[in-house]
Amino acid sequence: MCRSGWDGRRAGEGSQPSGWSRCALSSSRHQTEGHQLPRPSKRAEVRATAARLMREHGYDSATMDRIADEVGLNKGTLYHYYPSKSTILYELLSDQLDATLDLIGQVPAEGTATDRLREFLRLQVEHVSTKQDELVVFFQEIPWIGRHLPADQVASLRERVDRYEKFTRKLLNSGIRSGEFRKLNVTMALHTTVGVLAYVPNWFRATDRRSRTALVDELTEFVLSAVVRAGT
Repeated sequence: MCRSGWDGRRAGEGSQPSGWSRCALSSSRHQTEGHQLPRPSKRAEVRATAARLMREHGYDSATMDRIADEVGLNKGTLYHYYPSKSTILYELLSDQLDATLDLIGQVPAEGTATDRLREFLRLQVEHVSTKQDELVVFFQEIPWIGRHLPADQVASLRERVDRYEKFTRKLLNSGIRSGEFRKLNVTMALHTTVGVLAYVPNWFRATDRRSRTALVDELTEFVLSAVVRAGT
């Protein structure tokens, strides 16, 4: 064992290191003799790799073996990070829904329906222009959650989808009542808008901040023009 504490000698006196130095040298030798410090967690890399493989090959083909090979882990270590592939999927979907619901909280509670919808659209376009793999997986796999996830997780995800849809329908209906929006089928408008948003991460790649800003401006006004009555 190394001796703790200062041994009373100043630096340079004698050929032996001080007590603190001997302790540090002993600890260093101990680490290099099969007792390495823990490696940094690869959890984020596992998640990102799984999302990419799910995007490229689909959920069923993105096996845990394939994920482990891509990350360079054995399956035992992979299961330390995620006990199952469905756990990864649920985390990806859950995080995207939470992020979307957070956007609702940023929409002004007051103002015209047009201004509020414009802001909601801008926030959503900005969001879907990031994290392409995870967003593609979200829109790709959310219709099939009943096949891949346990019932309690399915219920949790669907409850949050319902909250998003309820907010959007209420906003659209308020614009129709005020005469700002065309008298359109709200369900059609909702799902068409989601469809437009869903395809953005498939094709859009930001080259700089200006390109993302242009996307947000143009796509927001494109969708809004299909909803707002001419001349308002």
